[in-house]
Amino acid sequence: MDKIGWGVLGDAKIAREMLNPAIERASNAELVAVASRRSGLNYDDLLARDDIQAVYIPLPNHLHVPWAIKALEAGKHVLCEKPIAICAQDLLPLLETRSDLLLAEAFMVLWHPQWAMAEKMIAEGEIGELRHIDSHFSYFNDDLSNVRNQPNMGGGGLLDIGCYPLYSARRMFDAEPVQASSMITQDPATQIDTVCSSLVAFPGARHLTFYVSTLMSPAQELTLHGTKGRIIIKRPYNPFVNETAELVLERADKPLVFESFQTDACDQYQLQVEAFSRSILDGSLDWPRGRAQILAQSLAMDLIRASCLRVDEREI
Repeated sequence: MDKIGWGVLGDAKIAREMLNPAIERASNAELVAVASRRSGLNYDDLLARDDIQAVYIPLPNHLHVPWAIKALEAGKHVLCEKPIAICAQDLLPLLETRSDLLLAEAFMVLWHPQWAMAEKMIAEGEIGELRHIDSHFSYFNDDLSNVRNQPNMGGGGLLDIGCYPLYSARRMFDAEPVQASSMITQDPATQIDTVCSSLVAFPGARHLTFYVSTLMSPAQELTLHGTKGRIIIKRPYNPFVNETAELVLERADKPLVFESFQTDACDQYQLQVEAFSRSILDGSLDWPRGRAQILAQSLAMDLIRASCLRVDEREI
């Protein structure tokens, strides 16, 4: 077998626009079937197919764990959209299911070369010691029927996009957060968080600050602050597919030096699919952010949520 057969549960926008095309472009993968009302194929029938070895799950957040468990029990490797669980306690039954199969959370940013470029700059001492990370990520979505605005489906900005700055800081600091202080604005109509601002402490007196919002103009950026300079990643989370990504290096030389760096054009979703398929084909089932990392990410999200001061929009 030189290609992994993929099945997709659901017809979510991210699947239609990003993952399905990425599977079709991948050199070692084949999109076999999509289960949805549009296709007429149900989820259970897809999981029963012998020509599918891997399943991608882009369902609403509250359905991730039950369908990931079903897929694993059906003998399929699982790539599940983030957050893979609404809270760490919900995640535990999944982590105990079929440990002989690959289970991964779909943080596609893991594979984009701009992060490896930033890590190389830090390792080479370009900004000195990394002390602080600052980020923002936002979009505007006031559609009350959208799953992101449904509290019973795991909606809200913190779960949907707040996971990205946290994931990035855990990667760049190579550590887990120890304390957090956060504030969220809760929409009185939807009962979901539309704005979240957070300060997160990591060992060694290192900090992450970020804000995310579902009711602001689309924007994203991340800055890595060091003792001798900083690195600005212009589009850290979803750089345009097959276009170059830009990093700006600012060093505290005299005079102040700014340098712009660009990565090769790539599709981080395709790179993710190929890495996942390769780990199945070579039998290693190796994944840099495996089950232990899935739990660590969920526990870190729980830490932030537990620290949140909630403010109803009607009170401000």
